[in-house]
Amino acid sequence: MLGFSIYLDTDVSDQTENYLAKMAENGFEGVFTSVHIPEEDAKNYVKRLKKLGRMCAAHHLSLTVDTDLKALENLHISIENIANLQTFGISALRLDDGFTNQQIARLSQHLNVALNASTISEKDVQELHANHANFECIEAWHNFYPRPETGLDEDWFKARNKWLHQQHFQVMAFVPGDDRRRGPLYEGLPTLESHRYSNPLVAAVELTEKMLVDKVFIGDPQLSMSLAKSFGDFYQRSLVKVHVKTEFQPLWGRIWHNRPEVARDVIRLVESRQQNELLHQKVAPANQGQRKPGTVTIDNDLYGRYQGEIQICKVNLPVNNRVNVLGQIDQVDIPLLALVRENTGIEFLYEEEKS
Repeated sequence: MLGFSIYLDTDVSDQTENYLAKMAENGFEGVFTSVHIPEEDAKNYVKRLKKLGRMCAAHHLSLTVDTDLKALENLHISIENIANLQTFGISALRLDDGFTNQQIARLSQHLNVALNASTISEKDVQELHANHANFECIEAWHNFYPRPETGLDEDWFKARNKWLHQQHFQVMAFVPGDDRRRGPLYEGLPTLESHRYSNPLVAAVELTEKMLVDKVFIGDPQLSMSLAKSFGDFYQRSLVKVHVKTEFQPLWGRIWHNRPEVARDVIRLVESRQQNELLHQKVAPANQGQRKPGTVTIDNDLYGRYQGEIQICKVNLPVNNRVNVLGQIDQVDIPLLALVRENTGIEFLYEEEKS
């Protein structure tokens, strides 16, 4: 599951709803917000939270609210009155300080609950079982870390998630945004320190494929629409789009695919040799050069039956007189090559199409 964050320190406006709609179109299913607020701001937050809840419902987005007992009191919400919670359009509560395991167990009988993934203990799990908690409605959500150098260590994180899965929790973690970042530090809101300045899509895929994470949310309040579309392309259509500088016209205007078996050093475009054979074109040796990550190449006639195969280099490779260099993928897009798996679609874009 993919989600994103909307914060209530500013008004929930038509612009907010437009953003919600665009994110939903690109495969995002959940919204995260927080109501850790001083008492004097409670009226504004109540109004904004209810409006956000209505918008999320209209776009079929779940709404998870990060809160503690004091914040709920400031909003005049009682955990004893679940119906009152539901009037806000809240799908789940992410619980911080002040809740007992008995209260958490009772809440889990009525709505989804997220606990702090870093602090759940074996004792907590035992007490939740003893109080008949509904574990199908309880998840483990990691924090994000605004201050550089304080994000979680990858080895600890993965071991922690393994334990959480053994306790039958689904696990959620955050990746940073790429557009408007949250103050006061504006340094990204990742769970892992290694993701602080990473491409959010690459970070999200790493969490789910390598770090035992089930749900990924954007921590910062804004994802650019170009990157939101990249999320949609990858998760909905198994497609990666990269900008490339080249004069080789056949690259444009179609979707290529990586071979079903994944090579270590290069991405092999499965349609390329077949296309060359159909066109009866000879590829003469030309423009041999150093092949660095992101270099697009074509095998020339010195490679025999491999003639016409187009590849994208994933690592540094030496000059080869049987391989012609066609162009270079934009440096910003090179991390996206890590997303190319078996049969992944690849579309080349002109550099000037970047937004």
